[in-house]
Amino acid sequence: MKGIRKRVTIGFLSIVVLLFFSGLVSLFELNHMSTDIEAILSSNKRSIELAENMLDAISAHDRAVVNYAVFRDTLYSDSCKMRFVEFSDHIDLVRKEASKSTVMMFDSLRLNADRLQAVVHELRTSRTIENLVLLDTLYNGATTFDGKGWYERNYVPAYDDTSNSIMRVMSHAQISLSPRAEQLSRNAYRAVTPVFISLVVMIVILLMFYYFIMIYALKPIIEMNQSLGNWLRYKVPFKTKSECRDELLELKEKIESVITTPKNIIH
Repeated sequence: MKGIRKRVTIGFLSIVVLLFFSGLVSLFELNHMSTDIEAILSSNKRSIELAENMLDAISAHDRAVVNYAVFRDTLYSDSCKMRFVEFSDHIDLVRKEASKSTVMMFDSLRLNADRLQAVVHELRTSRTIENLVLLDTLYNGATTFDGKGWYERNYVPAYDDTSNSIMRVMSHAQISLSPRAEQLSRNAYRAVTPVFISLVVMIVILLMFYYFIMIYALKPIIEMNQSLGNWLRYKVPFKTKSECRDELLELKEKIESVITTPKNIIH
């Protein structure tokens, strides 16, 4: 392989190789970015599910406490305990899956939950509903248990603190998505950059090809064609201004040889 054919082959192979490797790099980055997106969405979904489970558990605990303390339904005494155990289990589960940066939040959540448990436990042990109802009967209403007042004074502040701790955990899970989203943005630029660079390089190579083909291939061929036509019609000497190389130079020399020795054609 020589001359023009070699240059054209090398040029087109360079474009193919460039596009191939840039495509591989972009495909790798896009696959990596897709994996990160799936991981982020899965983690976010899991965090929301766990937080919702905690909220559902503490809401169920709240309903049990209301029925026990406000409506004096003693059947809910054990329910208060079981609902809190369920809530505590959810806290432990979320903490196992949480990152190190959220440990302090879960410590605060655990303290508020223990405070909530202590408030309800005090009601269930030292001041049971049965004893309070008995006091109401013995003293004919002189001593009464204000369940609604106890709920608002003692239970609601502890409940609100615990709920706020859960919301802070949920908010932190959402806020933690921001750095990972920024990382995805950088990965997207990294995935596009090879394609952009390849596009720029390919445009430069194509412009070089255009210049090479126009100057070193098409222009000499056009001039040789015109000069040969002038020689055939008007016997004007065969000349070309453009510089010929490789195969075109051989073609020019052969045409000149044929023109200068026309008898060889007849024989």
